[in-house]
Amino acid sequence: MPTAAHQRSRRRLVELALIGAVSGLIGWLAFPHVRALQDGQKTIQDQIIELSSDHPPLSDFVFVAIDDASMKLDQLWPEDIAASPALKLMEAGWPWARPVYAAALDRLVDAGARLVIFDLVFDAAKPGDEVFRESLDRHRTKVVLGANFTRDAISPDHLDIASPSLNPPAESLIPDPWGDPRVGFVNFEPDVDKKVRTARYLYSFNGRPLPSLSGAAARQLEPARELPPRARFFRFADRASIRVVPFFSLFVPTDWEKTLRCGAIFRDKIVIVGPSAAILQDNHLVAGGNTMPGPLIHVHALSALLGGRFYDRAGTGVQALSVLLAALTAFALTVWLGRRPLAALLGVVASLVALLVVTYLAARWADYLPPVVQPGFTLLLAGVTGIAWNFARERRESGRMRSMLERYISRNLVREVLDNREDFLSALGGTRRPVTVFFSDVRGFTSVSEREDAGKVVEQLNEYLGEMVAVIFRHQGTVDKFMGDGIMAVWGNVVSESPAIDARRAVEAALEMQARIAALNERWSQRGLPAFHVGMGLNHGEAVFGNIGSAEKMEPTVIGDAVNLASRVEGLTKTYGVPLLITQSVATLLENRFRLRSVDLVRVMGKLRPTEVLTVLGPPDVAVSEWITLYEGGMADYRAHRFAPALEQFRAAHALAPQDRLCGLYVARTERFLAEPPPADWDGADSAASK
Repeated sequence: MPTAAHQRSRRRLVELALIGAVSGLIGWLAFPHVRALQDGQKTIQDQIIELSSDHPPLSDFVFVAIDDASMKLDQLWPEDIAASPALKLMEAGWPWARPVYAAALDRLVDAGARLVIFDLVFDAAKPGDEVFRESLDRHRTKVVLGANFTRDAISPDHLDIASPSLNPPAESLIPDPWGDPRVGFVNFEPDVDKKVRTARYLYSFNGRPLPSLSGAAARQLEPARELPPRARFFRFADRASIRVVPFFSLFVPTDWEKTLRCGAIFRDKIVIVGPSAAILQDNHLVAGGNTMPGPLIHVHALSALLGGRFYDRAGTGVQALSVLLAALTAFALTVWLGRRPLAALLGVVASLVALLVVTYLAARWADYLPPVVQPGFTLLLAGVTGIAWNFARERRESGRMRSMLERYISRNLVREVLDNREDFLSALGGTRRPVTVFFSDVRGFTSVSEREDAGKVVEQLNEYLGEMVAVIFRHQGTVDKFMGDGIMAVWGNVVSESPAIDARRAVEAALEMQARIAALNERWSQRGLPAFHVGMGLNHGEAVFGNIGSAEKMEPTVIGDAVNLASRVEGLTKTYGVPLLITQSVATLLENRFRLRSVDLVRVMGKLRPTEVLTVLGPPDVAVSEWITLYEGGMADYRAHRFAPALEQFRAAHALAPQDRLCGLYVARTERFLAEPPPADWDGADSAASK
C-alpha cells in the first residue's frame, strides 16, 4: 500500500503535468488571437535578425530622390533653371510634365545605368506623353515603370486576387501594360503591425501572373529568372550604403560634372527614381521600427531577390512542436527543482535564454526563424505557475507554524528558526555579536493606568504596541521583550547584513515610530484618550546572544554592557527633553545618512568613561533652523572651555526656540561655569543622576 508521502508525490506530479498541459493549450490557442503576442514575436525576430545577419552593401544601386529640394528648386540660380528645359518644366510645379522623366531616363541610360526603375505610377494620359514614350521605347530593356492596385485585405500567403482595382501606366506610354515586361506593381504587403518585412514578387489577377516592381526589375536584368510565387521574408541590406542623389542634380551642369562626375556614378548601376519628399507621403514602417521611403524598400527587396537573401518562417507543425517542448521543459524543471523555487525560476529564465540563443543561431546559420513568443509564453506560464503551485504547497504547513509562532516571537526570529534551523540552534548556545539595541518607555504610564479604566488602558496599550511592533518588523528588527509599556528591540542578533545597515534600520524605525505616535495621539484625542509621550534610546556594541532562562522557561535574548547602556540612554531622554537619544557608536555607523544634533557627554551610572549622546533631527537634507546652528556653535565653544562665547550663542538659540529644553539647560550650565569655572582637566562630561 503506498505511503502518504508517495501519494503526495504522485498527486504533485499529476498537478504539475496538468499545469504544463493547460499552459501549452493556452499558449497554442492564445497566439493567433492576441495581437500583443504576435507583435512581440515579430519585434523579437526583428532584433535577432538585426544582431545575427550580415547586411551586404547596396553598392550596385543609386537612389535618385524626388526630394523637397527637387520640388521647390529654391536653392538654384535662375540662370541654372533657364538653361535647362527639364528644370523649367519642373519649376512649373508638381506633378511634373512627362518630358522631365524622359530627359532623366535618357541621361541615366546614356551615363551607363544598367536599369532605371521608376517607383511612380503614370496612370493617366498627359501632355508630353509622346516624348516620354519615345524614350521608354528607345530604352525598353533598361526601364521599369510602376503600376498599383487597390483591394480588400488578404492573407500574406494568398496569391490570386479576383477583383482588384488596377492602375497601370497610361496606354499613351505603354499600349499593352499587362503584357509588357516593363511594368510592375509598387504595392507593399505590411504585417499586422503595419511594418514591411516581406516582399511579394509575383501577383495573380484572375489567374494571370503579373510581377511586382522589384520582380519586373529582376526579370529585366535576368529574363530567365523565376520569381517566388509566395511572399518572402527578405533580409534588409546595409541601409546607409546606398547613394542618394537629388533628382534636380541630373540637370544642373555643375552638379552633373563635379558631384555626379559626368554621370560616372551611374555606370553599371541599378537606378531607382522615386519620392522621398514628406509631402508625397511614401514613407513606410519597416522591421526595427524605422521609416523608409518606398523606393528604398523596393531596392532592398530587389537586392534580396538577386542575392537570394531570404528567411523561412516556422510553419504550424514546428510551432506545435515548440509549444509541446516548452510545456515538457517547464514540467521537468518544476519536478526536478520544485523544492527550490529560486533555482526553478532561474531554470525557467535559463530556458528562455536558450530559446533565444537557438533562434539566433537558426537565423544566423540557416536563415530560419523558429517561433519565439509561443514557446516562450508557454514556458513562462507553465514554469511560473508550477513554481507558484509548488511554493504554495511547501509553504502551507510552514505558514501555519509561522503564524502560530509569530504571536509569541518576532517575525525575523521565526524566519530564522524555520529557514536556517541548524545555524540558529547553534547560535542559541551563546555567541558574541555586534548589535544595535533599542529601548522605549511611555512617560508617566503608571499614573495614567491608575486613573483610567483598566479595559481602556489595555486597549490603548495594545494599539500602541501593535503599531510599534509593526514598524520594528518592517525595518527588520527583532522584538526581544516587552516590559510593561516598554519595548526592547534588537538589530543584528539574528540576521545582519552589516553593523552600519543594522544601525541605519534602527534609526529609521525610531523615526517612523515617532511619526506613528504623533498620529496615534491625534486619533486618541478624538476619542478622549490620554496622549503618550515616549522616550527612545539606541546603542551599538557587542553583546552575547543566546537562549537564556531555566529548564522550564527559556527565551532567546541579548545581554551585556551594550544592552545596559541602551537602557540608560533611553532614561536620559527625560533629562534632556528629546524623544530619541543615540550614542556615538550608533552615530559613527550612520555615515552622514541623518542630520544629528549634539546633546551631551554624559557619564551614566556604572560607567567610568563618558558617553557621547546625540539626537536625530531627520534625513541629511532636512532644513536646519538658525537656532540649531547657534546651538551647535555654542556646544563647540562649551566643550573647548570658551564659556563666554558659548553662553552668547546658547542665549541667542534659546531666544529663537524658548521651548527647547536643551538650550535652557546649557544656558544655565554655562552661567554656572562662568561663575564657578570647572577644573582645568574637566572633560566636558556631566554625570547622570540616576539609571
